Amino acid sequence: MPRDARRRRFFEPMNDSENNSSLWRHGIFQKLFWAHVVSLVGSGLSSVALALLAHQLVGASAAAVLGVTLAIRIVVIVFCAPWAGQIAERFGARAILIGSDVVRAGVVIGFFFADAVWQIYALAVVLNLGAALFTPVYKAVIPGVVSEKQYPRALALGAIAYDTANILGPSLAGLVIAMVGFRGNFVVDALTFLVSAALLFGVPRLLIEPKRSEGKKTALSHGLAAMFQRPALRETLFLALQVSVMGAFVLVATVDFIKVRLRLTDAAYAWAMAAYGIGAVCAAAGYARVSPSVRDWFVAACAPAMLLALMLAAVFQQYIPLLIGWTFAGAAQSILGIRGNELLAANSAGEERAHIYAAHFSLSHAGWGLTYPLAGFLTTALGFGQTAWIFLGILAAVAAPVWLMKARGKNAPPHAEEAHKHSHSAFDPPDAFHSHEHRHGDLIHSHPHRHDEPHQH
Repeated sequence: MPRDARRRRFFEPMNDSENNSSLWRHGIFQKLFWAHVVSLVGSGLSSVALALLAHQLVGASAAAVLGVTLAIRIVVIVFCAPWAGQIAERFGARAILIGSDVVRAGVVIGFFFADAVWQIYALAVVLNLGAALFTPVYKAVIPGVVSEKQYPRALALGAIAYDTANILGPSLAGLVIAMVGFRGNFVVDALTFLVSAALLFGVPRLLIEPKRSEGKKTALSHGLAAMFQRPALRETLFLALQVSVMGAFVLVATVDFIKVRLRLTDAAYAWAMAAYGIGAVCAAAGYARVSPSVRDWFVAACAPAMLLALMLAAVFQQYIPLLIGWTFAGAAQSILGIRGNELLAANSAGEERAHIYAAHFSLSHAGWGLTYPLAGFLTTALGFGQTAWIFLGILAAVAAPVWLMKARGKNAPPHAEEAHKHSHSAFDPPDAFHSHEHRHGDLIHSHPHRHDEPHQH
């Protein structure tokens, strides 16, 4: 089988004859994409309104309430996201996506009536449980809907939507709050989730469900085990950890540096974060438009770009170098996020895919759970400059394993049919997945399948 045909098998395109068609004319993808966009807008609205609700309830202690709410988000995602694949396999991907939107709509309506801090915490648990189910299942569905050729562009559109929502979310929330108040903002937020659910309801169920092996179910631990057993999936964890190291420092340390150290205005902080988001949006758009070899070069440049950003911040400790550095940081994080999703799609198949994405979603958020408090503690204790140098060292240590993987890959023998010859042990469980890996350029690719299923390479 030709190499390109082998690669296409694991993206399972819906319209294989339309690989070159625009995603804007792809009806199923459009419904899924806009459902995701609308739910992102809702999340942006609720984040600002939640801060105002916390301030109304506890005054100057609002930051502590928001800190606990963020911790709840991390804990819920880390412990609950791995179940997303199991639940999607039981009830179906479309049902989980719609149910998650409906539940989140009910939760944000609950914020409208909240008058105690414990209610915020309880509602945050359910809200983030919905996100822990929606996001990995949504990401797992996309590779089975679009072709391999369309997939990088689909990822880029998702990244642009996410980053644009982060940039425009506070402004849009301010406009809505000015019109209906911050509690009324929760009602608007609930409507966005219901619109998202309505769009998903218009997607034919059978078109987004993976092919199932009759009478067989994937073990709950399968996704977590695969993340550590398959080299390509391990690489996605290192990429996600790089993103969390850089992202945590930007999100935690920037505001005090600009407001306290440089004594600049709120607008200056907003522009710094806008530079971070604009870099991410531009990088995602550019990544989708270049050739695979150029994409590999972009990915290779990401860690050096983030190291340069931290060096600019640590050495100069001035506003303009910070803007330049944060633009590079945002661009690098966006590209690493897209490459991580490419690796996840290329190294998972069918009914296991939701388990793989759910495990990755959980483990990557565990990284944020470590880097967020570390950035806060070090910045408070040592200051912005010294913390930037420490995070530069951490980032280099996290990037080193990926550099070693790339070096080994470049020294590996060329891809050949003989590399795919293999045998199965008599002791291998018949319903267990395994994979056979090789490289296409810098993209590690594998052929996951069950031991007892016929397959060819």
